[in-house]
Amino acid sequence: MRILLLEDEEAIRGFIRINLKRNGMDVTEAGDGETALALAYAASPPFDVALLDVMLPTISGFEVCGELRERFPRMGIIMLTAKAQEEDKIRGLELGADDYVQKPFSPGELIARLNALHRRMMPGGLTSQESGSADGGDSSAAGGALGMEMEEGRPEEGPAAEAGHAGDAGAEPGSSAAQGTGEGSPAASPVIPSRDGWAASAGQSPGVRSGELSSGPFRLSSTERRLWKGGVEIVLTPTEWTLVMLLMEREGEGLSRDDILDAVWGRHFIGDLKIVDVNIRRIRQKLEDKPSDPRYIETLWGFGYRWKRGGH
Repeated sequence: MRILLLEDEEAIRGFIRINLKRNGMDVTEAGDGETALALAYAASPPFDVALLDVMLPTISGFEVCGELRERFPRMGIIMLTAKAQEEDKIRGLELGADDYVQKPFSPGELIARLNALHRRMMPGGLTSQESGSADGGDSSAAGGALGMEMEEGRPEEGPAAEAGHAGDAGAEPGSSAAQGTGEGSPAASPVIPSRDGWAASAGQSPGVRSGELSSGPFRLSSTERRLWKGGVEIVLTPTEWTLVMLLMEREGEGLSRDDILDAVWGRHFIGDLKIVDVNIRRIRQKLEDKPSDPRYIETLWGFGYRWKRGGH
């Protein structure tokens, strides 16, 4: 995995770089937004994932995120933020970020988020074999090939090293915000068991296994990771694409926000449920003829979302 790391604090940047490299990742560093953009534009092939600090001395991480998303729609983007304000998280997501990690964070958490995002970027998205470990729920996220191997000479070792944090000591769990509103009624019961992720069914349906899903004017290719509406391709971010595939595979059935969060971001995601709502809003802007009156993705009030069968 090729990573573009944008962090203006040299100590934190070095800490992240060492741990990513120890986990087999190719890291290119930048200390300011201008350098990061120049490196991204010059890279061939493009970087797989960009890790972007928000607070920078010149142009902000938000501005860099917007520029990268416009130029590289399929690049994975994770925001690194020390701000706990909800509006900052939402702003990054609305600009096209796939995920965010709030400082202070453990190296293990960052590795797990990167691996989960990278799996969403691969053909077929999260499969039943991968979804259990993509979110850090498997022990391999803390040891072995994907584990954290701290830099030589650090005083911490083993569990103590794993508890080390970039930017501070001790990670703070995120909050779970109130769910959004909308029209419609939920299904009788969640389609995907809550907190079990997509493990029971992802990648197992005939449509996904054959590489094609169709619904109304939409055609999705899981092998090419592409989506078309009426023959016109719609370019999606890695997270948007995985979310659309999940909804289309469960066409006509309601999915709760918890189920979507588990399936796309992983069952050990520490963050805000509104990450689901923001991504749905972004997807509607791309898919719907009239986003304010959605025809394809229906909001189930106080519950979640449903892909309408055949677009009706």
